[in-house]
Amino acid sequence: MLQKSDTPSVRELLEADPERPRRHSWRGDNWLFDWSRVPIDDAALDAIISELREVGLESATQRLFAGEQVNPSEGQSATHTRLRQQPRPESTRRFLEQAERLHSGQAGLSDLIHIGIGGSDLGPRLIDRALAEGDSALRVHWLSSLDSRSCRALLSELDPASTGMVLASKSFTTEETLVQAAVVRDWLGPAWAERSWAATARPDRAREFGLPDEAILGFPDSVGGRFSLWSSIGVSAAASIGRERFESLLDGAAEADQAFLAAQGDLGGQRELATMLAVLLHHFRRGLDRPTLGVISYEPRLSLLGDFLQQLIMESLGKGADLDDRPLDRPTAPLVFGGIGTGAQHSIFQALHQGADDHSLILVGTVRDRQADPAWQRTQLAHLLAQAQALAFGRQEGRACQRMPGNRPVALLLGRELDARSLGYLLASFEHAVFALSVLWQINPFDQWGVEEGKRLAGNFSRRLASDEPDLEDFPDAGFF
Repeated sequence: MLQKSDTPSVRELLEADPERPRRHSWRGDNWLFDWSRVPIDDAALDAIISELREVGLESATQRLFAGEQVNPSEGQSATHTRLRQQPRPESTRRFLEQAERLHSGQAGLSDLIHIGIGGSDLGPRLIDRALAEGDSALRVHWLSSLDSRSCRALLSELDPASTGMVLASKSFTTEETLVQAAVVRDWLGPAWAERSWAATARPDRAREFGLPDEAILGFPDSVGGRFSLWSSIGVSAAASIGRERFESLLDGAAEADQAFLAAQGDLGGQRELATMLAVLLHHFRRGLDRPTLGVISYEPRLSLLGDFLQQLIMESLGKGADLDDRPLDRPTAPLVFGGIGTGAQHSIFQALHQGADDHSLILVGTVRDRQADPAWQRTQLAHLLAQAQALAFGRQEGRACQRMPGNRPVALLLGRELDARSLGYLLASFEHAVFALSVLWQINPFDQWGVEEGKRLAGNFSRRLASDEPDLEDFPDAGFF
């Protein structure tokens, strides 16, 4: 049964408590998370925190950081947090050294093609988009979904003699990655292996593909794909932004790790970002019964944050069975959608303001950007704040077609300034929020059997479609093929 909220409206909550914006927010060194415009009162907030304590979040967190088994369906630990600790693991040092050679120009390449999908693409591409300053000796290009036209167009613009390739695949069996890699390998020519690298947890398969050991940048199998941007999967992003910035990214994530760990001994008393994100995401999904979550970025450099969180949240929490393998009868992952600031205002925001369905929202922005036009930056912030107010308070005057109900749950996530360290802190905090929710909902956030089933079926259909006369009589649309 869902927790139906009979909380007063946001307007009523704010009018009754002038201190609400201060009390219903978290402030760190760089980030502000403000949920004062979300219809949740102190009692509901405290109840969720108490529930996190009662379900054993502290002990579960200790098991996660100790490297104990936390993925029961696959008998695995989840060791992504170790990748950002000091001293750095050998696998991290290796790929960072290679990244610096690429970034500085020592490798002699002008371009680098990164081929990966899902967690082997979304995180690294987000890092590149957010932190690249144009000071790398090479340009990084990203190939993900199977799109032969885009692949051919990219190759036609590059020189194979000065282009390198990174194959990013944890399993090194991902069909989309290997199909594109074979095309790029042929285009690079006979010496392709001299300027190609694999980021993988299966070095044996990379060798079979034809890569020498020195070109294989491994990472532990206990690092999940959607948590792997901190591993050698991030080598192309590191080549773009440079080793120093990538190290700062890791340091920021490590700070978030320590903050999350430290807060477990005093949940509720010592607030920190990851736990409060988990509390609000839980309230959105089960307290308010909102099946969707929009992450709208008014910081252009975070335009891919919604895509990254879509995978992190939906692939981790979109489960139908609990830890004891019993079917769940309560909602889990929301459908997460992204959007880019003012552009989204001219598309989806009409439905967000006046549509019959209600949606939960997080609006993301930064206060300063030293390289942006100050007037443009102020305009972005003005629109973010205006949308937050309109969503929360609505409009009561005018004709029915002009009125807006308000009371739409909207939280703000604001950074003083976006840099590598603050971005690492933010992304790691979202990882821990997802983990905390998985403990609260008693599900496994580290497997993805739904993804695996789609891959299995695709292999079957690929074989059948390869025939001159495909055997698809059991498929409803067989005649079309």
